[in-house]
Amino acid sequence: MELLEILKRMTLAPGLSGWEEPVRVEIEEVAGRLLQGASLDVDELGNLYVKVGSKPLVALIAHMDELGFTVKHISTSGLIYFEPVGGWDDRILLGERMVIYGSGSSLEGLDWKDRAVVGVIGSKPAHFLRPEEKDKAPKIQDLFVDLGLSDRGEVEKYVKVGDVAHLHKDFVPVPRSESSAVSSRGFDDRAGCAAVMLASKMLAELGIDNYAVFTVQEEVGARGATVAGYRLHQEGVKLAVAVDVTHAAGYPGFEERDYPVKIGGGAVISRGPPIPMALSRLFEEEAKRIGVGYQVGPEAGRTRTDLDVIQISRTGLKSMLVSIPLKYMHTTVELMHLGDLRSAVDLIVHGTEGYFRRTPSP
Repeated sequence: MELLEILKRMTLAPGLSGWEEPVRVEIEEVAGRLLQGASLDVDELGNLYVKVGSKPLVALIAHMDELGFTVKHISTSGLIYFEPVGGWDDRILLGERMVIYGSGSSLEGLDWKDRAVVGVIGSKPAHFLRPEEKDKAPKIQDLFVDLGLSDRGEVEKYVKVGDVAHLHKDFVPVPRSESSAVSSRGFDDRAGCAAVMLASKMLAELGIDNYAVFTVQEEVGARGATVAGYRLHQEGVKLAVAVDVTHAAGYPGFEERDYPVKIGGGAVISRGPPIPMALSRLFEEEAKRIGVGYQVGPEAGRTRTDLDVIQISRTGLKSMLVSIPLKYMHTTVELMHLGDLRSAVDLIVHGTEGYFRRTPSP
């Protein structure tokens, strides 16, 4: 399978925090094709462990959950009010389409794909805004979804309070079909999932047993990684490589002086606390040795990724963070470069191989 195909399949599959089943099934299908002979296991929280080989000493980790929404209220006029799941920016929601996976009476017993209900996030027309309203972005608690139905009874045939949703997704090359830049909603962190899958395959080809771990509920507090860290530590894993997206700068309001990473410049090796400096240097040295382009991501404490909890599980687990540059994170037009994704795969594989080549066997 080609990298682009894997990325597209994983990105377009739904799977918000707490309801990761659809994307987990997609990942399992891809793993079955790419990682023949691997064993798959799902823990009580929903994390997926793909074990390649008999005694993995390294785990590659990416979260498979994404941002989304839950339905909190349906008005008498049939408008749906919702709560965010994860860190949304209220400014980008106006005028978007929302896909709700309904559990209303007319959808009972259907597969999740057949329960998809599309609505639009409506707002007061600009023609009727008061002067003081024009300079203010509406708050998420004031936004609503319109299904084009007239009352609560009609809406409840499709949607109930507590149903989950995400914004409509497209997957498009930018600016043309042959381009290496792609835009979609959900690259955070399906890009990391795609990188982990291919890196796991390449490590296996090098004779390095590994775990590919796809965690849940990262967007609501790295809950899946907290559980996974305990398991990996208990099973004797010596190195964890977390793979996520990171912010790419270089546009008005967010310049490279704010964060010195751009798309198209290669994947990002984190340097600074909490990453052990020697481990960052090792990955950089291996990247230079094989001629893979990379960028350095400065860290100064928490990385806001699964690494933050994985590395402090039990008595500690040596952990590295490799990231894929991403513009416009947590919007429907996230923008990334396929070359950076390939760079991430190479950094993971050769950094890991270099670590075990240089580290005495336990």
